[in-house]
Amino acid sequence: MYKKSLTLIELIVVSVIILLIIEPTTISISFIIFIIFVLVTFTSVTIFIKSKFPSWIGQSGENFVSEELHQLDITYYRTLDDLMLPSNGNSSFTQIDHVVVSNFGIFCIETKSYKGWVFGNVNQKYWTQVIYRFRNRFYNPLFQNFAHIKAIENLLGLRRLKLPIVSLVVFPRADRLKISGTDSVGGIDDIMRKIGNYTTIIYTDFERNEIFNLLSSANIFDEGVRKLHSKEVKELR
Repeated sequence: MYKKSLTLIELIVVSVIILLIIEPTTISISFIIFIIFVLVTFTSVTIFIKSKFPSWIGQSGENFVSEELHQLDITYYRTLDDLMLPSNGNSSFTQIDHVVVSNFGIFCIETKSYKGWVFGNVNQKYWTQVIYRFRNRFYNPLFQNFAHIKAIENLLGLRRLKLPIVSLVVFPRADRLKISGTDSVGGIDDIMRKIGNYTTIIYTDFERNEIFNLLSSANIFDEGVRKLHSKEVKELR
């Protein structure tokens, strides 16, 4: 989008220059100022949309997944969204899309709002999104979720965890998923079904609520901390 906008701007500038050369008397100063204003505005809007569009798409995907998770029976399931916790990993903090705390186990869920086809292997550092001729590599979300789970474990302490935390990755917008070596990745229906497959009572209501409350109270809402985390993540990429 950005390259196309530059090409359009160049064409407009060239056209104005040609008119100035051929018919200089027909173009007023006010017209030139208007053209400059249009170019600056158009470029600014284009750059803004380009910078914000991925986060808008990501947020819409997370909201959709959150709505689905909150449909789980509240008798057994409690859901947290956008959880930020201290981390001992590559960054000072880690941001977790969703955590479902249930009587049947704890589920840590990473949402990726990529469209098209997604290819990857459980052990590959990078996966690939393909839309026609467009290809985009991105960090393996299972690796990302591993850091999220470690942060939860550090907060809760292993004595509270009766079973390992279940790692799940959901692609709510993908047309086709080609991920090998794991069954922990899927569309929203797949993920909801995987959560529903856990039917053995592991945690009492008291234990479930205690874990939920610990996670909820530890959630960091400070905007300065969240901006610092975003900066650290960008530098790691």
